[in-house]
Amino acid sequence: MSTLTHLVRGGAHPRILPTLALNESRRLLFHPLNLLGMVLWILDVATSGWDGPRPAFTAITVPMTMFWGVPLFFAANLVTSASRRAGTEELLGVLPRGWANRTGGLCLAALAPFLAGVLGQAMVLGLYVVTDNPLERYPTIPELMSGPINLLGACLLGIAVARWLPWPGVPLLVMVALVRVNQHLNTAARLGEEAGPLHLLGFYADFARWGPYPHLAPSGFNPGSAAWHAVYLLAMCLGAGALAMLARPSRRWLWLAVGAVAAVIAAVAGTLTMP
Repeated sequence: MSTLTHLVRGGAHPRILPTLALNESRRLLFHPLNLLGMVLWILDVATSGWDGPRPAFTAITVPMTMFWGVPLFFAANLVTSASRRAGTEELLGVLPRGWANRTGGLCLAALAPFLAGVLGQAMVLGLYVVTDNPLERYPTIPELMSGPINLLGACLLGIAVARWLPWPGVPLLVMVALVRVNQHLNTAARLGEEAGPLHLLGFYADFARWGPYPHLAPSGFNPGSAAWHAVYLLAMCLGAGALAMLARPSRRWLWLAVGAVAAVIAAVAGTLTMP
């Protein structure tokens, strides 16, 4: 975290950002919506993860994005906008870099749900091994990491939306738009049971083919590079963080450069995900 702290600090006291990040991490982790998302993800894995080879593979690679990531997006948005909704946002403006420090602390705090997701995936994988859960194959690290990376992205995007579009109802509209775009990417040029060539450009991407009903038997895997998909998601996370920091004119050229680099990486990695 020290390198990230140095990047977003920009003259602040060395202890300010780590302290802010720890405080905001606790607020994110214990926010009711984050806890709800965690419970929903656990319930989905518990109810479908031992139904057969195909659902077992899907349960450990996909549902974290939807069941945990969507509530976490709203949790991050509400945590970020708490001072505005309480009528104390203007107080940050009289502090030296107060707004930038808090936004930087929030972005660093997004690592907490990411690490929680990594721990959750490791525990499920351990349960699979202990119970000898039948799988067509065990997931690769990029496939396992797609869920936690999406948790990171959900937090950073929630922060950015709160900073740029601080109006009631906007986060819901953003999420609806994301879902619709993801649905289009998953179904565009679909070939029978095989996902279309754009499916790994979405956030919610199933690596395993569902096969014939009842979708329990192994049916192979959708084409595309899971490794480049993970790089693509990380670039989108970096872009969302830069967007959050750009909401106020503090070190604007630095964050414009970071956003431009993220866009280039996302474009290249997104192209390389395609079969």
